[in-house]
Amino acid sequence: MSQPSDQAPPRRAPRSTGTGANGEGKGRRSAAAQAGIRLGGPLAWIFWCACGITALPLAGLFSLVMVNGFSGLWWALQETFAGGTLSAQVLRLGVIPHMALFLWGASFVFMTVTRSRHALRIAPLLLGVWALVSAWCQFAIRDLMSPAGISLGDFAALLPGILLQFAGVAALFGYFHEGNRPNLYYNR
Repeated sequence: MSQPSDQAPPRRAPRSTGTGANGEGKGRRSAAAQAGIRLGGPLAWIFWCACGITALPLAGLFSLVMVNGFSGLWWALQETFAGGTLSAQVLRLGVIPHMALFLWGASFVFMTVTRSRHALRIAPLLLGVWALVSAWCQFAIRDLMSPAGISLGDFAALLPGILLQFAGVAALFGYFHEGNRPNLYYNR
């Protein structure tokens, strides 16, 4: 234990901010930082989810290469995209939406890191493409697996999940179109 002292702790010297060419302090925050334009809130959540969506398939491919080598990766890709069996067709239709989501995630991460103003339109558009591709693939898988084709029962079973995907796309579009943070963040 330390004993109480009659002296006050030493004060820190104030930082020298210096002066820039226009008379503003170099140590001061920029106008954008003062306005709170940074990655945070729901935009940060979307960004970090997009990072995970991008990283997971890459990690899977790298793991496949580590375990089976490049020949194993080549075989897996050939089986996925060129196989004629029912299971290969279902796998292919299941991978296509993941590829569309990976495209969205990678482009969103790139546009967010570069603070591209195009993200306000491209990100919701690519997510909408993913929702359409995903809906089509879900019906195509159901059609492949049922001998009689798609029925009204299949439509009723798939519709709630598909509508939820479109609601998510609509929410992202609304947030990017009318939200304060995305409009400030991407429009430097």
